Amino acid sequence: MKYGLIAFDLGNTIIRFDHNIAAGKISGRFGVDKGRVFEPFFDSDITRRFETGKISPEIFHVEISELLGIKLPYEEFVDIWNDIFWEDKRCSELVRRLKAKYRICLLSNVNKLHFEWIRAKFGIIGIFDHLVLSYLVGAQKPDRKIYEYASRVSGVGFDGILYIDDRADLIEAAKGYGIESVPFKDAPALEDWLLEHKVL
Repeated sequence: MKYGLIAFDLGNTIIRFDHNIAAGKISGRFGVDKGRVFEPFFDSDITRRFETGKISPEIFHVEISELLGIKLPYEEFVDIWNDIFWEDKRCSELVRRLKAKYRICLLSNVNKLHFEWIRAKFGIIGIFDHLVLSYLVGAQKPDRKIYEYASRVSGVGFDGILYIDDRADLIEAAKGYGIESVPFKDAPALEDWLLEHKVL
């Protein structure tokens, strides 16, 4: 087989998410502008440090609370922070079909709270051969380090990996490292590509 490993992104491929859900709950409860909540939740120095394992969930809660000027018990914050996900069942079915023929890897920028919640809720996570997660590796895509980690733990060189992600910038970065990469639009389009290229 051409591929020794098929690596999937997690967010908005297998598991869909929307930070607006959590931002809306915080905004409604505390009267903070929703956009002001969304930005640090989605992309900020705080979330980047959290996703690379540099701060604990408890410190993340403290820093976000201070930034937004809110007081929310940790347990309630965790519930709001985590309750933003749903499964793309058609994509999960493709993953299961690929698992029958290939080793599969989850290659994700994700924080500890989100991943532990997702793993407990969605059984699809349990079928992956390798979990390459930014908060455990200490690096986020598109840093070459996280792709090298996936290669090392799987024993598959970059030229033997097929990588699937919804973000164009991460697809281009992986291609730049010599990894064949497929942009994820939706499960039917991915299935068409896999069939056309005789992966399925």
